[in-house]
Amino acid sequence: MKTPIFNFHDLILVLTLSVCLLLVIFQLLLSKQKVIASRLLSLFFICVGVSALCNLLLWNNYLHIESAFAKASVAWGISFALVGKSVFLYLYVVSITRENFRFESRQWLHFINFIVVIGLLLVGALDSERLRFTSPTQTAFSISLVNDFWHYLKMLPVVYAISAVWVASHYKKQLKEFYSSLSLDGPQWLMLLTLGFAINWSWSLAVHIIGQTAGTNTADSFGILDNYITFILVNALFVYSLLYAHQLLEPKNIVKEKVAVAVDEPAPELIARIQNGMDGQQLYLKQNLNIEEFAKHVGIHYREVSAIINKHFNTNFFEFVNSYRVKRAQEMLLDPAYAEMTILDILLESGFNSKSAFHRFFKRYTGMSAAEYRKQKSVSDTASVVNAKSE
Repeated sequence: MKTPIFNFHDLILVLTLSVCLLLVIFQLLLSKQKVIASRLLSLFFICVGVSALCNLLLWNNYLHIESAFAKASVAWGISFALVGKSVFLYLYVVSITRENFRFESRQWLHFINFIVVIGLLLVGALDSERLRFTSPTQTAFSISLVNDFWHYLKMLPVVYAISAVWVASHYKKQLKEFYSSLSLDGPQWLMLLTLGFAINWSWSLAVHIIGQTAGTNTADSFGILDNYITFILVNALFVYSLLYAHQLLEPKNIVKEKVAVAVDEPAPELIARIQNGMDGQQLYLKQNLNIEEFAKHVGIHYREVSAIINKHFNTNFFEFVNSYRVKRAQEMLLDPAYAEMTILDILLESGFNSKSAFHRFFKRYTGMSAAEYRKQKSVSDTASVVNAKSE
C-alpha cells in the first residue's frame, strides 16, 4: 500500500490556501471597499495562504525536502507570513475605521517587524530543519535562537489581534459620538471577527507552549483545531468585507480635536441651548441627525457640543438623542390620539429609522417591548373603567 502524502487534516490547509487565492482575486477585481483597505485585506489573505502552505511543507512527515534552497524558502515563507498576517490584519481594521486613511510614519513602523525577522533568519541561518529542531548541525546557540524566534512569531499575532480588537471597539465609540442613527451590525461583526482572530492566535500560542512542555504529539492534536478555526475565520472575514466593510461610516476624529475644548464647567447658557434644541426644537425627530447638523441648529461648534454632552449629561451623542426618541415614542404609545398608529409608524415619527435600534433602546429604557408597553396601558385603562363602574 502506498504511503499517503496528505492526511485528512492536511486537506484543510490545502483548502485554506485555495480559498485565500480565490479571495485575493476577488478583492483585486470586484471589491467595493476603499482601495487601500482592499489591498491590505488581499495581503492578509496572501499571508494566511502562504502560512497554510508552509505549515503543510514544514510539519508534514511524508514530504521530504532535500534542496537547501527549498528548506530556506519554507523558513522564510512561514516567518514572513506569520508577521504579515498580523500586521496586515491590524492595518486593514485601521484603514476601514479611520477617516481618509493614509500611510503615515507610524504605520510604516509596523514593518520593522519584517526587518527583525530577516535579521534573525540570517543570524541563525534558519531553514525548515532548524525550525523543526531536526538539523544535524544545530548547536545550543541555534536551538536557543530558534526557540526565541518561535516565541516571537507566535506572540506577535496575538499582540496585533488584540490591538485590532481595541481599534474596532474605539471605532464603535467614535460613531456614537457623531451619529444619532446608525447600524451597529458592521462595527459589532468587525469586533467579533477581530476577537475571533485574537482567540485563534492565542490558541496557536498556547499550542506552541504546550509543545515545549507536554510534547509534540499533544501539541499536534491541539494544532489541528487551530487550522480549522483559521479556515472558518478567513471565510467569515471575506463575507464581512463583502457585506459590511464598504458600508461602514467614517467618524470625525472628535476625540483628537476635543483636547482644546474646556469641559470642566460647561456654561449654563450653552447647556440651555442644547436642551432647547431637544425640548424646544425637537431636533431628535430628524432621522439620521448627526452632531454637526445639531451643532449648527443650536449655534455651538460640534466639538463643544460633544464635550458638553459627555461632561454634563454623562453620555454620548448617540445615547443622548435616542433617549429623547424613546420618551417621545412612550408618549405616543400612551396617547389615545395615536391609538390607530402602528408601532412602525410611531418609531418613524419619533425619529428612529431602524426597527432593531428602536426595539433595543425601548426595551433598555422601559424594561419591556413597545407592544407590551402599549398593552399594559390598555389593560390599565380597562381596569380603571371597571373600577369606576363598580363604584
